[in-house]
Amino acid sequence: MVDASFLRQRQSEDDAVPSNLQLWIFAVALAVILTGLGFALLQPGSRSDGAAALPPTPALAREQVSNELLETTRGLQMTQQQAVDQLQVVQDQLAAQKAETKRLSEQIATVTAKLEALQQSFAEFPPSSGAAPSSQPKSRRQ
Repeated sequence: MVDASFLRQRQSEDDAVPSNLQLWIFAVALAVILTGLGFALLQPGSRSDGAAALPPTPALAREQVSNELLETTRGLQMTQQQAVDQLQVVQDQLAAQKAETKRLSEQIATVTAKLEALQQSFAEFPPSSGAAPSSQPKSRRQ
């Protein structure tokens, strides 16, 4: 009976301790997993969380380029509209300045005509003999 209890104890110990074959399978599987993980982490272009980056699909790339073009076009349209608005303001200012210049030019022409008429009227009168204007103005003292 001692032999039977000894055999049962030995069999339970054998069941508890993995065999060499099981250890080798575990070691090889662990090495494969760690090697694959190492390549994934060290691969250029991998994400920071360790997962490999997937290349964008052509449809996704086209959509992204299309969106960028739309945003650029919208930006150009806004810039163009701002330039048109600024040009309109400058044209309005220029028209106002032209009108002001024309008005001032007409006023200068009127004043010049009146000045010439006044000079003509003074030229027609003969100088008076009794009151000859002095060539030097007299200074006033108080």
